[in-house]
Amino acid sequence: MAEELFKKKIVKIDTLGEYLASVRKQLNYDIKTVSAITQIKLAYLASLEAGDYEKLPAEVYVSGFLKSLADLYRIKEKILIDQYEKERGFEAAPIASVDKNPGRWSVTPRRLAGIASVVAGLSAAAYVGVQINSVLAPPFLEVFEPASDLTVADSSIVISGRGEVGAEIFLNNQQVLTDAHGQFTENLSLSSGLNVIEVSEYNKFGKVSRVTRQITAQIGGGRPVGAATLTLVVSVGPEPAWVYMEADGVVVQRGTMLSGSIKTITAKDQVILTSANAGSTSLTYNGKDLGKLGRPGEVIRNVEFSVATP
Repeated sequence: MAEELFKKKIVKIDTLGEYLASVRKQLNYDIKTVSAITQIKLAYLASLEAGDYEKLPAEVYVSGFLKSLADLYRIKEKILIDQYEKERGFEAAPIASVDKNPGRWSVTPRRLAGIASVVAGLSAAAYVGVQINSVLAPPFLEVFEPASDLTVADSSIVISGRGEVGAEIFLNNQQVLTDAHGQFTENLSLSSGLNVIEVSEYNKFGKVSRVTRQITAQIGGGRPVGAATLTLVVSVGPEPAWVYMEADGVVVQRGTMLSGSIKTITAKDQVILTSANAGSTSLTYNGKDLGKLGRPGEVIRNVEFSVATP
């Protein structure tokens, strides 16, 4: 099927870049999605599709890019590499002729072999340099939301971003889950006033990156209880805690609550609570102080509060 697709398009497409862009669009991928799946920088993908080969790294990396794209697009790798080498002028060199003028520089097999050795050495050095840089440099970390410090009139905020695949990401020292592409999204409960939020990331080499946001929460009065028959107040401190809560089967909290934050949950029948730091999770049920949920760092799951709870 890969060869058939290429044969249909080769009549109309003259360059590798046009072919790559056409196949990508035919598979309904945008270029950002391809970058995330293949782990090829967006700028390199754009240069490949534009035929701007001078902006690409060493040939050994380009070969890897083309292999990854061939796997994703389900086409033969050799088709892409042959076309790339053709456009770069890497076809077989003409047989060198004897230069009758000894004063001129001539192309000989020995000189070609020497040039090839130099290029191979530079490529290897570049590869080693990239590997060393990946060990010494801090990991990539980007926070999408919030993009900057801000003031909100709510008791919660969404924190989302992306880090390196395989690295560990923490939100105020509480680890958060990431997907296959290193992206994360957390619903964070705030305390009234200034909240300092630190997103930190640790890679396998022990290097760390940090991004800080300052969020000022202007929280109004509590919500009316209405027809609710039970009220559960969750207070977090002295450390942050990841908390999950359901009220009558509806998820009302899933994410990290900062130290000092308070969340009031009302329900008609039932509230279910999970905390990843029971020692920093204090509860008040229908006006009765129940104290701490457990020990510091202890994970307690699916604690049920209902009308029948004593």
